[in-house]
Amino acid sequence: MLFLKVLAFVFLVAGFAFVFAAKIIVNRYKLVEKQKCDFEHEMSEEELTKYKYDKALVNMKMWGLLIALPGVVLIFAVFR
Repeated sequence: MLFLKVLAFVFLVAGFAFVFAAKIIVNRYKLVEKQKCDFEHEMSEEELTKYKYDKALVNMKMWGLLIALPGVVLIFAVFR
């Protein structure tokens, strides 16, 4: 039972760290350049850059949420 409690907190900490470090991760690994936009011709260059940055940031935060989700489920199951 103690193992599950520790595992839950490990998932939570890893997921929350991913969410809070999303801006650093996006900038360090240049994820803005890897984002695709299907309607580039409808935006100005500045809008397109902001859109790609925001899209990369939201994707990183969603990955953090997916990492933290098993921790939340384990917390509910173990501390019931």
